[in-house]
Amino acid sequence: MPLSKQNFEALCYACRTGDAENADRLISTGVNINQVDKFDNSPLFLASLCGHENVVRLLLERGAICDRDRHEGARCIYGALTDSIRDILLSYDISKAFDTNQPFATHISSLLNDDELQTSDMQVNCGDGIGHSVHKFMLSARSPTLASMISQPESDKDSILQIECPSDTLSIFLKFLYLMPILHEMKPADFASLIKLADSFNLNLLREFLDKARHMTDPVEKSSLMISYQYKFTELARKQLKDFVHDHIINGYLETGSESVVPITSTSIATDIKSFPDMYLKVNDPQGSTRVYPCHMAMLSRADFFKHMLFNDMKEGEEYLNRENKTQSEPRDNIPLCISLPSCSHEVGEIIINYLYFDSTDIPSSLAIDVLRVADYILADRLKNLCAAVITQSAHLLDTNSIFDILQLAWDTGVERLEQFSAKYIAENIRSFDSYSRLETAIKDSSKRISERQQTDTIELVADIRFYILQKYDLDPDDLSLLESEADDLEFLRSIGLLDYKTDMSIIESLLERLNLII
Repeated sequence: MPLSKQNFEALCYACRTGDAENADRLISTGVNINQVDKFDNSPLFLASLCGHENVVRLLLERGAICDRDRHEGARCIYGALTDSIRDILLSYDISKAFDTNQPFATHISSLLNDDELQTSDMQVNCGDGIGHSVHKFMLSARSPTLASMISQPESDKDSILQIECPSDTLSIFLKFLYLMPILHEMKPADFASLIKLADSFNLNLLREFLDKARHMTDPVEKSSLMISYQYKFTELARKQLKDFVHDHIINGYLETGSESVVPITSTSIATDIKSFPDMYLKVNDPQGSTRVYPCHMAMLSRADFFKHMLFNDMKEGEEYLNRENKTQSEPRDNIPLCISLPSCSHEVGEIIINYLYFDSTDIPSSLAIDVLRVADYILADRLKNLCAAVITQSAHLLDTNSIFDILQLAWDTGVERLEQFSAKYIAENIRSFDSYSRLETAIKDSSKRISERQQTDTIELVADIRFYILQKYDLDPDDLSLLESEADDLEFLRSIGLLDYKTDMSIIESLLERLNLII
């Protein structure tokens, strides 16, 4: 059995038994702590299920993922033996709410009672006067009944919604709408009020869960039910936000001419009022037309660029916003902010919006490079990696793009997957290039990047190409000694690929010699 597999199995055993010291030792060997065993159990799930709080903390600190967008994340939370472990998992999840790699459900949860960004625009009160700050667009997307209530003609109280129910019930209800895992918080005494709310706001899936759970006493069955429904709730919310974006944002744009600055005032954009926007996103198509989409700071803040521009007091952010809105003549407080994406097609802009609102990964291969460039601009690292996955899996990528263009794109955007893809392609096709001028240029450019990486001992592109040439012939470094020890047995060297390896490597070595970069 490979050592890595042995270490992982030993780690799973340590997580089941609570052996934190041994778990720490095994993690230090580099074992992938986010893989699963033959029963689809991750180390984090095993530690949570068996009640080992110290091991749970250790795994989280070392990079274990409790991703609530996935079934495995729900299993960790609802399979936890104790409430304290469940609270650790949730608090760790929410504490990373504004990381660029955050999953969809975590971001939605972070918006409720948000003290950092404060993007709410409505207060929901219950019978005993306790209020909660919420977002009109979120409530509208999650329930047609709530959407109808919120969209009533404006009045002095249009930012306050009254829901008659106990304060504890309202808190659980709003947490449910914002995808917080609160099914374990529901007590038998809450069920009647929650069922009433579910019926009032046509939340059929919630009512379905409550009907099944209210008379269930077996803890194992109840945990399985919660795991199943939490995932269903997340996927339903994703679909609801997808429909909301399509109906009120993508189809709610204003199209203008080719002017570089679109005058924005509080009355000039005739968008569907049901979108409840608090900002606008401008997309300037290279062909000349401009679209302005009604959006929400709460969702665009998933990308660090928008978060920085909208919520930081740093000088460059203020200057950017002033420049984007410089034609406005109304008082500052009455003017909706407008921020531009870099020049791109409307299709690319809409892919960005879809990703930020409901985690859409539907990226056509024909647009993946353009989306990657915009994702790099808005500092959306996870979207960059998704684009890279599409690019590297495209069957026709190199019909219209040179591999050296892809390599330059990788360097420009800092996407390692594309660097590796480019190096592997060059290695596998090293003899097929009509000219080596572009490869020379790429090697020279890579050598200049050594100081940028604060390294002095290797040219990264050359090292990667050498590695993939070894891999191409299914060799390892130890095999290279045979080139000397078996130098007279050419048939043997040819049969194991060493002669072809030597031919490929001679091309690289001659280029390095010509560039005076022998290393």
